[in-house]
Amino acid sequence: MYLALISLHINMRISALLLYVLVTFVILSACKTTQVNKALGDKYCAPSTDFHYEMNTRPLWNTDSLLAANSAIPAHEVITANATGVLPLMQQLAMAGNDSSVATRLQKDELRLKIQHHILRASTEIASLAAELDCEGERADQLGRYLDNQNSKKTTRLTVGSIIAGALSTVASVVIENKGAQNAAVIGGGLVAAGLSILIINPAGKKLAVNHPRNLLTDIWYRPAVSATYSPFLWYVLNEKRFSYSGKASLAENIKKRWVEFEFGNSIDAKTEKLLFGQGGAYKAGDLHTRADMLNELQSTIRSINQDLQNLMEYLGRFH
Repeated sequence: MYLALISLHINMRISALLLYVLVTFVILSACKTTQVNKALGDKYCAPSTDFHYEMNTRPLWNTDSLLAANSAIPAHEVITANATGVLPLMQQLAMAGNDSSVATRLQKDELRLKIQHHILRASTEIASLAAELDCEGERADQLGRYLDNQNSKKTTRLTVGSIIAGALSTVASVVIENKGAQNAAVIGGGLVAAGLSILIINPAGKKLAVNHPRNLLTDIWYRPAVSATYSPFLWYVLNEKRFSYSGKASLAENIKKRWVEFEFGNSIDAKTEKLLFGQGGAYKAGDLHTRADMLNELQSTIRSINQDLQNLMEYLGRFH
């Protein structure tokens, strides 16, 4: 009788220890899902200095008036010339006509040099912003892959834990002779295994603190009258409807519409909006991949503006 009591006591202690270990494993796993790590390099992709744009090179926003005043020039060339700040120079070049005098030729050469300078600057602005978008997109994707890897490891640990819990509860039901302790071990092991299975099915996932004080997505989403992030040239092109294929909505409007439909399923909650279009916060892997996709799509649109510059250069090539 005495030996049986000792055996029962030992078995119950083993059962309790087993449950304690498994429950501790569950708690530790759950705690890891809410862990927030600090991601370094918040300004890694941002320009090292602020850009200053001259007032006389800023595009005019009264596009209808400009088109009416320059009806002899194709509409698309007018708005592109206005965007780059070369419209007055292009008008002077056209007024010079075919005069072949030395003075006029020198004047034309000077005008062409000024026009080339403006177009080169516009091209550089496109390349600069595209590079920053590419950098930010790669950064978001890299952090997203890091979290994917961490969450994958966590899921593996939970799966192994669930298998072990189920196996040990089965073994305990055979080894432990006392009916009460046996039931306790089986029920406890089953509960732990069930808890682990729930965590596998619906994992909270780890998060990273990602800050982006210079957020290139913000102005595209909220579309202020004046952008603090985009150059006057790029902001005019992105918001002038005539630069889009349909001419009914601007490039910025179309980008936002695609984001709303394809990234957010036509519905975005306030928390996600603040995270993606504010200055940052605690990101899950999925949110980081969404940010990367939006940055890459925006980069493609910015690069496509080079086509407008090419068309303008082809038109200017007609002036000899």
